[in-house]
Amino acid sequence: MEISKEIIMENINNPHILEELYQSNKKIYTEIIANIHNEDSELIIKYWYTRLFYKPSINNNKKVNIKKYVFTAFLIIITWLPIRLMFIDSFSDKNYIIKLIPIIFTLMLSVYFLYGSFKLKNIIYCVVPCIVLYIYFILLPDNFNSQSLNNANYFMFIILWFLILLSQFNYNFKKLEYNIFLEKNGEVVIWSTMFIIGGVIVVSLSFALFEAINISPYRFYLENIVTLGLVAAPFVSLLVIENNKIKLSVIIAKIFLPIILISLIIFGLISMFSETKPYGNRDIFIIYNIMNVLVLCVLVFTSINGINSKFIKICYYILPVITLILNIITFSAVIYRISEYGITPNKITLFGTNVVMIGHLIYIIYLNYKQKINRNVLYLPIYLIWSLVVVFVFPFLFKFS
Repeated sequence: MEISKEIIMENINNPHILEELYQSNKKIYTEIIANIHNEDSELIIKYWYTRLFYKPSINNNKKVNIKKYVFTAFLIIITWLPIRLMFIDSFSDKNYIIKLIPIIFTLMLSVYFLYGSFKLKNIIYCVVPCIVLYIYFILLPDNFNSQSLNNANYFMFIILWFLILLSQFNYNFKKLEYNIFLEKNGEVVIWSTMFIIGGVIVVSLSFALFEAINISPYRFYLENIVTLGLVAAPFVSLLVIENNKIKLSVIIAKIFLPIILISLIIFGLISMFSETKPYGNRDIFIIYNIMNVLVLCVLVFTSINGINSKFIKICYYILPVITLILNIITFSAVIYRISEYGITPNKITLFGTNVVMIGHLIYIIYLNYKQKINRNVLYLPIYLIWSLVVVFVFPFLFKFS
């Protein structure tokens, strides 16, 4: 039986169905209950939350936490080792390590989400795609001037992101809760940023202390403390947000939504009377594309748990329409640049990416009309499909140019 937040809420007064949902996939059901539970939840949700998260013994809970902390520390060290190898002067062929770092990062994050459910099937799904991707990128020629290969490297991160997504839900391809995963992503980004800022302050103070006694610790800190801190930040953030009920990412997205809307309207009005257009100016063209990506991210995060504020809802309805207009302008600029300067891997990649983003914006506008705001995340697999084309088709189609 399919499990989602909507189905649980629809059957809130049907305990038999709720139990069936729980028995069909305990992990996803537990994550949804944790996500929707708050002080104002209905009694049955509070009951399920208590049942699923009741901690009978403080000592036992500490033992579980210690095991999880040790396990996470092990993953951090494994992830950090390839980065540390980059700083060994005697290690000559660093190209293999550079390509290995994002794969190892993805693999260790996937293993983190599989904690407590290490089945043979899950391990195969976790390890094999990472090995295949690594071998594929190792076999590709090293040509930093190749547009198609550079684009493949960029879009590879979308594929890796989906691999981590699948691991959180035990590779149950039919029951992926994008809302839960996106919210966790947002929280990881925010907490990691705060940890990194704090780390920068501590490292700066340490530098000042060592310089006071005429010792230069820069190389040691860069090679060891800084790199380890950057690697540890997302893992530590995951541990923190598991015990933190405040959803900072959703709050921040809703704060920025009206700000971005106002900025887009002002930008659009000014650009109408400006001589600088995305058709001939490459920098403006790039800014348009970055802006479109940013708006889509904010729209997705804002819709994760629904919108209660009328003002935010109005902004949410207007923003995709304004962005769609700007995206169409960007799309026309791509067509203009192709007709004017010819076909290149970059232009074709941007052409397809803009088509995908325009489709997403139209889908969001349609869902707004149907009053189904939080379902726009169902469009995300389209980005995966397009990424697979860019990564596995375009390098050969353009003969690595």
